[in-house]
Amino acid sequence: GGNKPILNFDRFSAWGVFFLSLFTLGIYSIYWLVSRANKANALAKHQVNQNLIYGYIAIYAINFVLAFTDISEVLSAIASIISLIVGLVFIFSLRASLKELINEGSNEPVHLSGILTFFFYAIYFQYKINEAIDNQK
Repeated sequence: GGNKPILNFDRFSAWGVFFLSLFTLGIYSIYWLVSRANKANALAKHQVNQNLIYGYIAIYAINFVLAFTDISEVLSAIASIISLIVGLVFIFSLRASLKELINEGSNEPVHLSGILTFFFYAIYFQYKINEAIDNQK
């Protein structure tokens, strides 16, 4: 709703995000991040760069393919490092948007921990979205 943009997000179990990500070998967490980033971009002043989103998907796909091929370990390591960097930039960019959306229309400012973002990104974000939805309803 209007001045409480976080209510545009769906309430979904953080455990659901965890297990779906586990069972789909991480594909669900990619879907989760991309769909939430697109929704955040529709609502937030802080935008997640669209090229960053596409780049993240592309690098994930390349890494996924490399995991099942017998290609040079150097190439595989380079792809992993690029994936990590792009992933972190993407996740922390999304964090800034979500923080803005969670705090808009909220009575108490919510902090999104950088350490928890780093380790648990999609699960942690869903947990914080749920918390904000519950607090603002």
